[in-house]
Formats: sequence, structure tokens, C-alpha cells
Amino acid sequence: MPLEPGSEPKELALTDEYAEHHPEEHPEQWGWHAEWGGASRIGGWVVAAILLVMITATHYNDMGTLWLCIFAGAIIVWLLYDRFRRRNAWRK
Repeated sequence: MPLEPGSEPKELALTDEYAEHHPEEHPEQWGWHAEWGGASRIGGWVVAAILLVMITATHYNDMGTLWLCIFAGAIIVWLLYDRFRRRNAWRK
């Protein structure tokens, strides 16, 4: 949720001299809207693949394999949910 300019509390620790030379800037003014776009989704698939490849490592027992599968599955479910949510967002 983007913030409205001026809605943030003033920084009390800043001196007046600093404020003169550093005007208030908000991230949405220079293009940041709190989204990573495709990079986060690609990173999620890469991490899930790495977790699944880690299953091939030697484990003392199968608990390591179980947790790797659980975390990889959770990431994949979240990525599929995100894809479904973005695809159907215009219908709401």
C-alpha cells in the first residue's frame, strides 16, 4: 500500500540544515511500489529447485528429506497461488 506524501511523521532527529539539503522523497516518486515483479517469482522457483536437488544429499535419516520436501512444496504452492491470483485479479 503506497503512502501518501506527507503522511509519514517528521523525523525529529534531523537538523534543519540537513532537511534543507535533503528534500523529502517518497519511493513512489522514483518508481518503487513495493513489488519485485518477476525477479521474486523466478527466485522462488530457483529456491524450490535447489531444495529439491538437496534431497539427493546423504542424510542421517529421512527427516531432512521430509523437511526439504515440505519447504519446497510450500514455496511451489505459494508461487502457484500467486500466479492464479495475478491471472484472475482483473475479474474482481
